[in-house]
Amino acid sequence: MSADLKAWVLESVAAEASPTRAAVRRRNILVGLLAVASGLAAFVVFAMFTSQGQLVRLGGEIAPQHDVERSVWLVGMTAGGALAIALTATWLALSRGRSMLGRPRTWLVGAIALTPLALFAWKVVCSLGFGDPMAQWPARPGLRCLSLTMLVAAGPLLAFLAVRRSAPAHPALNGAVIGVACGACAWVPLDLWCPVASVPHLLLGHVLPLGILGGLGALLGQALLSVRSR
Repeated sequence: MSADLKAWVLESVAAEASPTRAAVRRRNILVGLLAVASGLAAFVVFAMFTSQGQLVRLGGEIAPQHDVERSVWLVGMTAGGALAIALTATWLALSRGRSMLGRPRTWLVGAIALTPLALFAWKVVCSLGFGDPMAQWPARPGLRCLSLTMLVAAGPLLAFLAVRRSAPAHPALNGAVIGVACGACAWVPLDLWCPVASVPHLLLGHVLPLGILGGLGALLGQALLSVRSR
């Protein structure tokens, strides 16, 4: 490094004051609250236009004179398990672990792969014990659920990237984990809203959006979180 370049770097660093931990914590809390608010607002607006404002839907008519209803216990089990998985995925996405460079590649790849698998498996295993929710709903292939997930996750995705700010090592993988975590968070209100648990519907409407969000997060992570981009 030349003397002029070194002097310029030192001058730039000195000119930009580092925020205190308290300031960073306040900023992150504010961004987190905005993420929650944007997701809830998207969920409410979607429900208002597609299901007459029903935020929790226990069932419906899957065929003429054939109604299916979820029990409150089933909804509590599936949504509660999804919430636990979403919180774990969010913790992995936003925390750096013990290293300032972030979590190792194996942790990131594991979070990307296991989060959708855990959500899907929990939903299916819980629903198997109740029978009817696993029935096929020909009129609901899953496109509305896919749209709902993308809408709810859009705000949190941008907010989580702002909280993470940088990922010197593996920026694309870190972005992918953030995208999957946002999809996992959107899974929770989706689970309350959607009474369908058939496997084809879950794969299209519930699992596929996590893959899309993971890919989008990887692109944004490479563009926004890498040292070179900053």
